[in-house]
Amino acid sequence: MKIQLLFFVLLFWVAAAGQELDKIATQKPFEFSGTFTLYGSHYHVDGIAARRKDFSWYLTGNPNFKIYGIEIPFSFTVSEQERSFRQPFNQFCVSPSYKWAKAHLGYTNLTWSPFTWAGQTALGAGIELSPGKFRFGFLYGRINRAVEEDVTAVEPVTPAFKRTGYAARIGYGTETSHLDFIFLKAKDDANSLDSIPKQTVILPAENAVLGLSSKLKFSEHFFWDVDLAASVVTRDIRATPLSDDDEGLANNFRSVLNVNTSTNLYNAVQTEFGFVNKTMKIKAKYKRVEPDFQSMGAYYFQTDVENITLEPSFTLAKSKLRINSSIGQQRDNILHQKSFTSKRLIGNLAVDLTLGKFFGINALYTNYSSDQSKGLKVPNETLKQTYISQNMMLAPRFTFMKEKISHFHILMANRQWMQDRNATTAPQTEYQVDNLNYTGSLVFNQSALTLSGSYLLTVFDANTNSNRLNGFSLSANKALFNNKLNSGISGSYTMHELNSAPFATILNLSSQHNYALTQHHGIALQFNFLSNQAKVVGTDSFTEYNIDLGYTYTF
Repeated sequence: MKIQLLFFVLLFWVAAAGQELDKIATQKPFEFSGTFTLYGSHYHVDGIAARRKDFSWYLTGNPNFKIYGIEIPFSFTVSEQERSFRQPFNQFCVSPSYKWAKAHLGYTNLTWSPFTWAGQTALGAGIELSPGKFRFGFLYGRINRAVEEDVTAVEPVTPAFKRTGYAARIGYGTETSHLDFIFLKAKDDANSLDSIPKQTVILPAENAVLGLSSKLKFSEHFFWDVDLAASVVTRDIRATPLSDDDEGLANNFRSVLNVNTSTNLYNAVQTEFGFVNKTMKIKAKYKRVEPDFQSMGAYYFQTDVENITLEPSFTLAKSKLRINSSIGQQRDNILHQKSFTSKRLIGNLAVDLTLGKFFGINALYTNYSSDQSKGLKVPNETLKQTYISQNMMLAPRFTFMKEKISHFHILMANRQWMQDRNATTAPQTEYQVDNLNYTGSLVFNQSALTLSGSYLLTVFDANTNSNRLNGFSLSANKALFNNKLNSGISGSYTMHELNSAPFATILNLSSQHNYALTQHHGIALQFNFLSNQAKVVGTDSFTEYNIDLGYTYTF
C-alpha cells in the first residue's frame, strides 16, 4: 500500500512540475487510443497425444490515455493459460510519461545495465526522471511470487519462494553518452511457502549488486562503453552466520545483506572501445564474468568466461561493398578452480556486394575452434576435447523490377562441418551438413497478387547416420475489396530419408485471412494443418490442425 501511495504522489508531482501552465489551453483535455485483440483457438489431433488444449483463448490490449498532454500507456494480457504457468502470465502495466518524467505501475521489465537490472519482470512501481542531463530511477516490486510444490500435477511444478527487490539508478548524460551508478537489492521470503518442498531442493537467497554503466564519446569518431558490477550473493539466508571476528571478505557486507557461510562476492566487466567514420568502424571488446555471478535483476548470465574480440567493418565503393568481420578468443576457468581449461578461437567474415540494380551476392565464413588444456589436472590425450567447426555460405540474388510484374530470386548454398582433432572421439563426433535453398517471388503490381515458391535440400552426414530432407513449398497472397481483405494460402511437402531409406513425409497446409470491417473493427481467420506420415515400423503417423479466430478493435 505504501509503494502505491508513493507512486501516485510522484505521478501527481511529475504532472504538476512538468506541465507548462500557460500552454494547457492548447492541449486537448482527454485523448484515448490503442487496440484490443481477442483470439480463440480450436485444436485437434489424431494419432498421437494432444500437444495442447482443445480450446484456448487470450485477450491483449494496449490502450493509451493522454490527459492534457500527459501520456499514460497501458498494456495487459489475459489468458486461461494462467493456471499452468509457474510465474504470472496475465500481466498488466501502466507507464504514464510527460516530458522528462516517466512512471511505471504493474509488471515492468526495465533494463538499466546488463549486469544489474536487465529485463527482469517485477510487479510493483517505479519512476524514471531525466531533467536536463540528470538521470534518476527507482523501482520496487515482487520479482517472483511464491509457488507451492505440487507432486500430483501432470506437468512438474518447480516451487519458488516469494522474492521482492528494489533498484535505484543515478547518473548524468544522455542515452548515447552517460555515466550511471545502479544499486540492486533482492531477497527471498523463507516463510512464504506453506510446506517445505520434498522433491525439489530450493534455498531462500539474498542478493545485492552495485554496478556502473557508461557510454562515452570522446569525439565524433571515438567512443568507449563500460559496464562493471560487483554482486554479493547469500545462497541460503538460513546458513550458519559468520562470527564477528571472521576475516573473510564477505564480512565486509554485513550492513548490506545477511552474511553467512553461503555468502560470496562475484565480479563482472564488459567494455568496448571503438573508432567510426563514414567508411570504417573498428571495435575492440573485452568481457569477463566470474563463475556463479548472479543478479536477481536478470534472468541468465554466461559465467566463468573471458572474451577478447576485435570487430573491424568497412563500407566501400559508395556502399556497394560491405565487409563485416570479427576475431576473438574465449576461455573459461578464469579463477583456476576447474580440472581443465577450454580455450576457443572464434572468427567470421561476411561480405555483401551489390552490382547494379539486378544482382547482388552475400558470402559468409565462420570458424570456431576449441582446445582443452590443463587446469588443476592435465587432460587425458585420448579424451581431450579439441575440434574445429566451420561454416561457409554463398547467396546470390536477382531482382527484376518492371511496371506490371516484378520478380525476385535468391539461391543459397551452405556447408557446415566439424573436424575432431582427437582421433579417438572423431568417429562419433565428426559431421557435415549441406543445404541448398531457392526462393522466388512473382509480384503482379496492378492486381496486388504475389506468388512465391521455394525448394530445400538438406543433407546431414555422420559416421553414425545420414539424414536427407527434400521438399518444396508454394504460396499465394492477394489483397481484395479495395485492400480491405488480405488473404494468403501456402503449402509445403517434405520427404525425409534416414540412411537412404524413406523415414517420413510431411505435409503442411495453412491459410490466413484478415478483413477490415471498418476503420476500427477487424477480424482474422487462420487455419493450419499438419500431416506426418511415418514410413518406418514403430514410428507414429499423425495429423493435426488448429483454427484461430480473432477480433481486433482499434480506436
